[in-house]
Amino acid sequence: MTQFSLRAFSSTLDEFPTMVERVRIAEKSLGKVSCKMSEKEVASRAFRRPLFIMEDMKKREQFTRTIVRSIRPGYGLPVKELDNVLGRTAKIDISRGTPRTAHLVD
Repeated sequence: MTQFSLRAFSSTLDEFPTMVERVRIAEKSLGKVSCKMSEKEVASRAFRRPLFIMEDMKKREQFTRTIVRSIRPGYGLPVKELDNVLGRTAKIDISRGTPRTAHLVD
């Protein structure tokens, strides 16, 4: 059976400052996480393809693939929300060409 020395898993008091320094370098290399949209992202929002209502809808009518489509300009719910919308119903009467927003869905 092979014996391991504790030295392989431990640092000495003299090595501690070096470890701290390397940890700080690693932290700086990660950068800062920001969930804010950059100026370029805000400017390019109009070119995205959000969901729009393509036909007039009555209150409680179901959203279907023919009624909800992805078109430009980019103001409305993102395309990734399509599966969350299909099969649900309209809260209010909705006019054709309305950008699809969360407050329209029951």
